[in-house]
Amino acid sequence: MQDTRRNLLIVGAGGFGREMLGYVQDDNPLFNVKGFLDSRANALDATPRSVGIVGDPLSYQPRAGDVFMAALGDPQQRFKYTAALRDVHNVDFATVVHPRANISRHTQLKRGCIIAPQVGISVDCTIGEFTCIQEYTVVGHDAHIGNWCQINSHCTIAGGARIGHFVTIHPNCVITSRAVIGDGAVVGPGSVVIGRIPAGITVLGNPARRFSFK
Repeated sequence: MQDTRRNLLIVGAGGFGREMLGYVQDDNPLFNVKGFLDSRANALDATPRSVGIVGDPLSYQPRAGDVFMAALGDPQQRFKYTAALRDVHNVDFATVVHPRANISRHTQLKRGCIIAPQVGISVDCTIGEFTCIQEYTVVGHDAHIGNWCQINSHCTIAGGARIGHFVTIHPNCVITSRAVIGDGAVVGPGSVVIGRIPAGITVLGNPARRFSFK
């Protein structure tokens, strides 16, 4: 029987990329993983896998039938290391939803999204391009999450919340109903966001307030 699976290349061979390899090989019959794209040729030396690094994402020349997954946990790095593939080669980035995720059919997932197992997304939500949502996170009805976001594990995003672009939300956070998080903000682990968070700042705590490591 002919193998009709698409050849998937995972951009990023770090911990997130290796997690995605496991998800696809164990649970997703649509793809045959061709290998990783990583600028570090030795990135898998300490943690070898059944597929290796087949190129650098900034110089890789796509082949017919290739499809890509952006598996870098930092949104800025995700944006940087997919630039040539997106803007020069205009390749196909897959939206990958784990079969154990529960996604309403009335929710919109844009290209390049990664939705991990045990994620629940309710009705009439919008999840932007290249946004990743990790395990056991719940997104309530009518929430809007922008492009290039990283939503980590065990978070609750209540109905009607608005999250901008390039936002990172660390594990165990609660984003309350109708909260607004500006572009490029970072929400520290275990935080509760109430109201509006300005763009570009880091917040932490309950309720979440501006935080600096200095």
